[in-house]
Amino acid sequence: MVINKMEPKYRRPLNIEQIQILELLYKFRFVTVPTVKAYFIESNPGMNVFKRLETLEQQGFIAKRYFDDYRLLHKPVAYYLLPAGARKLAGYRDEDDADEINIQGIYRDGNMREQFVTHCLAVFELYNRLMANYGDNLDFLSKSDQVSFEGFPTPLPDAYLTLQTSDDTKHFFLDVLDDDVHLLIDASKKIKHYFDYKESGSWAMTGSGFPSIVFVCNSEIACKKVQKRCDTAINKAWIRDIEFKVVMKDTISLG
Repeated sequence: MVINKMEPKYRRPLNIEQIQILELLYKFRFVTVPTVKAYFIESNPGMNVFKRLETLEQQGFIAKRYFDDYRLLHKPVAYYLLPAGARKLAGYRDEDDADEINIQGIYRDGNMREQFVTHCLAVFELYNRLMANYGDNLDFLSKSDQVSFEGFPTPLPDAYLTLQTSDDTKHFFLDVLDDDVHLLIDASKKIKHYFDYKESGSWAMTGSGFPSIVFVCNSEIACKKVQKRCDTAINKAWIRDIEFKVVMKDTISLG
């Protein structure tokens, strides 16, 4: 069941936290109370996240997904951005940044498959974990962020990361692999996809070293399977200067 509410005639002005939540919804497509709490854990640990989301919903900017089995599965309600919320967000951005918001891309979010929602939430959770580890040294571009740039792989990776270190700037393409029966099939497709992209020379135009590929899995067993598939692919390919790194989501590190 997808819950929508009629748009009210009057809306109270949004505060900074509500604007940030709209930005998170645009960046990651879906959020939950726990993921938003994790995002504000340092800047506003006592914030009533549910109240902020409830107000945005009442004002017609966001909607929520809730199905009967959520309670049995102990799954939190997922919220997503409505077109009115995207337009409201554009109004708070600088003129140049406002043009980057793609409202067309969110029209179907209310009807997306549950697997897609879970995947988006996993990417948001990784963002929170990585930002806690690296802070301002890390720049994290989600798929929604990457749409504004040219030259990225198609389809886009779940994230493009740049990490400032004491020596240089490191670049990464990151993809979350769902640990299911299609794990190795999906991994093989993505491996080939990055080999083809590397061979195309599209990234060379940026003048930066080719990003390392980071695959994120849920379990150690899955990581070992995917890493073996990556190693096999590299040994068979004539392209050698490409790096695949497979990590668990709970212990992810870019080092």
